[in-house]
Amino acid sequence: MPVEYTKAIGNTRCCVFVRLLFRWRGSVYKLLWPDLLVYIVLYAALSCLYRFYLQGNQRKIFEEVVLHSVRYRDLIPVAFILGFYVALVVVRWWAACRTLPDNTDVALLLATHMPRTDVRSFEIRSRVVRFINLTYVLLFAHVSAAVHMRYPDLPSLVADRFLTDKEKELIEEAENRCCKDTKWLPLSWSCQLVRAARDEGYIDTETAKEGLLKELLRLRRQCGALLAWHEYNIPLVYTQVVTIAVYTYFLFSVVSNQYLDEEHHYPHYEADLVVPCFAFLELIFYLGLLKVAEALINPFGVDDHSFEFLKILEDARYSAFVLCHTGYGEHTPSAPWRPGDTAPVKIMDVGHLAGTSHTILESLEDE
Repeated sequence: MPVEYTKAIGNTRCCVFVRLLFRWRGSVYKLLWPDLLVYIVLYAALSCLYRFYLQGNQRKIFEEVVLHSVRYRDLIPVAFILGFYVALVVVRWWAACRTLPDNTDVALLLATHMPRTDVRSFEIRSRVVRFINLTYVLLFAHVSAAVHMRYPDLPSLVADRFLTDKEKELIEEAENRCCKDTKWLPLSWSCQLVRAARDEGYIDTETAKEGLLKELLRLRRQCGALLAWHEYNIPLVYTQVVTIAVYTYFLFSVVSNQYLDEEHHYPHYEADLVVPCFAFLELIFYLGLLKVAEALINPFGVDDHSFEFLKILEDARYSAFVLCHTGYGEHTPSAPWRPGDTAPVKIMDVGHLAGTSHTILESLEDE
């Protein structure tokens, strides 16, 4: 999950930004330290070679190589290529973030258009929410490595109460018929269940049914968009061009920033900087941007910058269940309600709901 730090910025105490610079998780230091270490080792090795071992004509050849590297290093438009690439990756990451599905609207509509407290209404609401969560886990297991490790197959979903044995058989039968989009089957069942609720009179109006169906289809489009962001990435050739350009630039930088003998009075080599501070800063800026792009280009992994799909799934599973089963005005006080009084709301116990839902799932297997 992307590291949260904006709350700390909102604090007006002094040195907030300074403290942020020393955070390790999700920091540029965590991404850069292997490359920076390699750069330091290479630079120190070449510098020691020139200062202590090369003699006469060998030193002259080394100096010519350094000057040649300086002359042609800036021919690579690293800033332009890298800037455009990072901008493209950040836009893609933010677009993928905005397509993360949310089942809250469906839960609110279920609670609004199916407010009854009888067993059948409870069953319909529970099954619709569960089918949506089943769609989530099937989709997330396809795009997220963390979710796939938790739920690698259908039996694991049955064990965690996302799926019944009968539904598992239906999905496997669809897969045997060469259906590659079985992840959408639970949403199809949700739409059919909403239609059945309207036919049975548990949804009062046709408009309410259409509103629920539209919200379910909007949820499917969100899931489809997230799947598309996972399947279709930035062309590999562009990623290769940027990576080769940046690392080639710093390979030349290792050579071009070397110390040269002051007696020869080469331009820009008048001072002996034992530690190339400005070269290190250049490395942090350019290579840091490349590492940012590498971290954001795949937000479906398990690093510090990936979406936390397991947390999203857990929140969606229980929040929607509570929202769609929370009744309003079920225990109206004897005195008339007046503005300013506490609203008469009955919130059902989550543990009781979960137990009831599991009982319903077990009974459905015998249908």
